[in-house]
Amino acid sequence: MLNNRGIIMILFMGFLTIFSTVGFIVGLIFLVFRKTRKKAYWLVPSTLILAIIGFSFMSKPVEELGEREEQPISSANIEPMDSDAQEDSDEDDSTVVHKLNWSEKKNDTTFKIDRVGIVKNEMESGAEGAIAVHFVIDNRSKKDISTFPNQGTLLTNTKEQIDASLSLSEDIGGEIMSGAKKEGYVLYPIKKLNDPNDIKSIRVKWDFWPDKDVTTNAQDFDINLTW
Repeated sequence: MLNNRGIIMILFMGFLTIFSTVGFIVGLIFLVFRKTRKKAYWLVPSTLILAIIGFSFMSKPVEELGEREEQPISSANIEPMDSDAQEDSDEDDSTVVHKLNWSEKKNDTTFKIDRVGIVKNEMESGAEGAIAVHFVIDNRSKKDISTFPNQGTLLTNTKEQIDASLSLSEDIGGEIMSGAKKEGYVLYPIKKLNDPNDIKSIRVKWDFWPDKDVTTNAQDFDINLTW
């Protein structure tokens, strides 16, 4: 599909082709009359060149005119694909997804990490990619809790310490009411990433309050994940 830039370019080149063709015809007419012949000397060749450029551009297949825009890193880049889509993307080594089975229960609240994705894609901040950690938090306690994995810290086996991006992460942190279950990705922009397969393990830290109304009972998670 064409993006807005491609559509604007097609419209512009279409008008340019029409006007240059009309100008070329007018130039030929000017050549007939002595008074307008001087104008025809520059009008004919210039409009001919523009018409050739316009016709050449408009003869391209429509699919070639739409520029592909770089997709931002999001959960859509990380979600596991079905088998058919996976076969089509075998040659794409910019994204690696690892399925995990880590979980821990504290004060009747279960924390789970079931996927870690590494994406190589240059970001606006200058980072060369991101690590996305998928959290599932199931609060079966009788208290409303507070936890902030989207404000945590991650350490890679390549010795890069990364703070979670609150703006890029999904809504997984904050207050989680008794009986509620939340899940989402926390994104950690990584400054240097030559190959997603270079990341073989991570250490993840974040805070947890079993009772959101008691600020002195903070606990922390400090876990190591390897694949």
